[in-house]
Amino acid sequence: MPLPALIASAALAAAFDHRGSACAVAAPGFGFSAASSSAAVPVVGTRWTGTLGGGVAIDDDGRELMLLARVSGRGSAVDVAALFGLRAYFRGGEERWRTFFDVQLAVPVWPVPLVGPRVAAGVQYEFHPAAGAFCAAGVQLGLGSAILIATDLSCGVQLRSYLFQ
Repeated sequence: MPLPALIASAALAAAFDHRGSACAVAAPGFGFSAASSSAAVPVVGTRWTGTLGGGVAIDDDGRELMLLARVSGRGSAVDVAALFGLRAYFRGGEERWRTFFDVQLAVPVWPVPLVGPRVAAGVQYEFHPAAGAFCAAGVQLGLGSAILIATDLSCGVQLRSYLFQ
């Protein structure tokens, strides 16, 4: 293989590792929630979800610090939560298929403030150095004036920029 082709393939492979990137995430989905008080947490049962936010890669393994907003609801009842945490990839580097694990602090802020952990696992396919598609499943615990247990399944896209490299 000629030297320019080797250099080009190495540059393309390295671009799939997320190092030095900032990302934007958008993911619709659905879930199920149960709560100790339907007055405090009106979205009980099956619900739709929408997640939007972003993050930055924080190390050479492509781990990302994420800040997301999630809205979920059913009918006229909605709830809004902020999610802050870490996304760690099990297969990184130049792999296009990768699995990941999210560990987050979930803070439902509407209609009542709650706080608790959220964990999720998923798979992502990098179809371009600046874009990938993913599906993830998660579970969340919320504590406060009510106890909330919520699950969700979502599929979405992650767009990346390497302007900060």
